[in-house]
Amino acid sequence: MSIGRWFKNIRFIYKLIVGYVIFAMLPMIIITGYNSQKTKNILLEESYRNMRQSMGQIGQNLDSSLEAYGTVMDILYTNQMFNGYLVKDYTNSDYWDMFSYIDNLLSSIMLVESNIAGISIYSSNTTLPSDNYYFFDEKGLDREWLKAAVTSKGNPQVAGVITKGKKNYIAVERLLNYYHYSDVRNILLLRIDGSSFNEQMEITNSSQEIYWVNSQGKIMAASDKDTVGMGMESISEDWEAIPGEGKGAELAIKGVTKVCTARKSLYGTRLIMMENQESLVEATRKVAKEIITIFMISSAAMFLAIYFYSRWISGRVNKVVYAAKKLGDGQFDYLLKDMGKDEIGMIASAINTLNTEIQLLIAENYEKKLKIKSSEMNLLQEQINPHFLYNALSVISSMAMQEGGKKTMMSVRYLANFYRISLNKGKQVVSVQEEVELLQNYMKIQMLRFEDTVEITYEVDRKALAFRTIKLLLQPLVENAIHHGRKDEEQVLHIRVTAALTRDRLIFEVKDDGLGIEAEKLILLKKELKNSEEGYGLKNVDIRVKLNYGEQYGVRIDSTYGAGTCVRVEIPQVFS
Repeated sequence: MSIGRWFKNIRFIYKLIVGYVIFAMLPMIIITGYNSQKTKNILLEESYRNMRQSMGQIGQNLDSSLEAYGTVMDILYTNQMFNGYLVKDYTNSDYWDMFSYIDNLLSSIMLVESNIAGISIYSSNTTLPSDNYYFFDEKGLDREWLKAAVTSKGNPQVAGVITKGKKNYIAVERLLNYYHYSDVRNILLLRIDGSSFNEQMEITNSSQEIYWVNSQGKIMAASDKDTVGMGMESISEDWEAIPGEGKGAELAIKGVTKVCTARKSLYGTRLIMMENQESLVEATRKVAKEIITIFMISSAAMFLAIYFYSRWISGRVNKVVYAAKKLGDGQFDYLLKDMGKDEIGMIASAINTLNTEIQLLIAENYEKKLKIKSSEMNLLQEQINPHFLYNALSVISSMAMQEGGKKTMMSVRYLANFYRISLNKGKQVVSVQEEVELLQNYMKIQMLRFEDTVEITYEVDRKALAFRTIKLLLQPLVENAIHHGRKDEEQVLHIRVTAALTRDRLIFEVKDDGLGIEAEKLILLKKELKNSEEGYGLKNVDIRVKLNYGEQYGVRIDSTYGAGTCVRVEIPQVFS
């Protein structure tokens, strides 16, 4: 027996033990022998702790400054008059009141907040004058800044750096969507003296660097002022990978390894701090390299081994899971092959056995149900045909006694047409059009008997004619209406037959203005459709509908004694 087959057939717990010993314990023993790594970790952790403490203090000061400018923006954002002026249409009106109000408002703000060098509004309001001091066309705003303001949905954002001469300004923007229903879009932009932020970035440790960047990765302020306005990718392409929480990350920057950590700040900005750790780990570098080499080799070997091992196990488990899902979905013809003799193989074998047995049970049960259903339908159909034939022959016999000629001949012809459609080569299902023709032939026979004392009208949706229904569905309902609805021989009984489509159902109604049903009889008929003289045809129709289409379909009766009866039948829409 090969090792592969032996391993395949041993119990699953032994597989795990072998895998653990070979692929987990040995690498752990190897790595444990190199305790020098602990020294490096301690030194790095201490460095990270000092960096986080220093950056936390700087971040608090920075956030305090930004909150002050955010308050200014909140004041302008919630100022209804200010926003009202900005969205107003100035096509047929002057803007001097607006300019005077906004000039006084913004001037007073800049007087209080001395670091705000300018306040601008970039607007899509084409009627708003562009004075290039306070008011600017939205098209003049940097597209990235515009996009950032719009996507922020009214939250302040640090847009970027504006350089004028040798001086840098920080641009803080916000979408003025106070009147969110307006078609006008206004962007508020504060231009803040950047020197106040750079002063907060000053640190005493020469081996450390700190950068304040916005959401687009542009440096707003830094300990190295020459980098202000540059993209953070010029410092390190991997700067976005620096985590904002936890220990931090080590990055190789221009050939120098630096430990880095980050901190989230207000308005989509981040503080990033870096420190040169080459000298810190110099003493342990040699040992660390050896540890890393051994660790990488053993880890790579362990990874490959675990990968292929878990892939093999997962493949077998997935096959069993897939077979179980097939079983749950009712697909019992899926069988698992070559699954071995361990626990997974035993489960697979049990699923295969269960599938086979279920298929046999379903086949047997299905055949029994088909036979029972077919017998019940045929029995019910056979109840209708003799009943109708008896009534029809009674009508013809009565007419033959009264007159021995044309009417009797016509009655026989109508009866023949009725059975030509009704027999339908033994089929139980006909089209709605054929069902209506059946009813019409039946009514022709009845009209010869009752003449003008029964009137019937048809309201059939033409779209419904192509759908299918069990045959002899309408005739028993109309027969029941004539038999039980006529008040006397002289008064005309009006019957209306309708066929309509709803979203997913085909609905038939037979409504008459006859005698109606007494309340007690109606309750009894609604409750169980008892096999009484009044309910014989209705009960037959109800049972056949439920047998053929399900319990959610069937017959519903509404009647008012002395005013008439309405019988409603609902079936699903079926084309074939």
